[in-house]
Amino acid sequence: MELQVEALVKNYAMLPHPEGGWYKENYRSNRNIPLDENSRSLLTSIYFLLTSENVSRFHVLKSDELWYYHSGSALTVHCISPKGEYYQLKIGPNFEAGEQFQAVVPSGTIFGSTVDQKNQYAMVGCAVAPGFDFEDFKLFTTAELLAKFPSHQTIIQKLT
Repeated sequence: MELQVEALVKNYAMLPHPEGGWYKENYRSNRNIPLDENSRSLLTSIYFLLTSENVSRFHVLKSDELWYYHSGSALTVHCISPKGEYYQLKIGPNFEAGEQFQAVVPSGTIFGSTVDQKNQYAMVGCAVAPGFDFEDFKLFTTAELLAKFPSHQTIIQKLT
């Protein structure tokens, strides 16, 4: 697995992502649309690589994010809705295990992800519309989330 991960990071010139894992922006629309007081690209897309040895920490976006499976193991997206409901999205190729090739995380949803199978990686794509900007990205601390959602303590401690 380590050699495959190194090859993917090198081949796609991926960078460490602040939430965890690696990413490479592979598309940013030239067209802009308004978002709050600012404008954003109509659409952005990245490759995102995560391993079972690291996690994508809980964060939130102002835009919808569509996830696409590319290769490797399945990836679990852990979500907390604006109403405080916890649910999971399984991104992967095994529909018999409830996995999907693509799924959406609605704007305002707090989410992070894991590769649950040991010694594995997941390579996915993520498209954001309106387009991603780090100004619209917020990472959470354990204390922030536990204050709002104490019933989700186990997953919050794992992904913060």
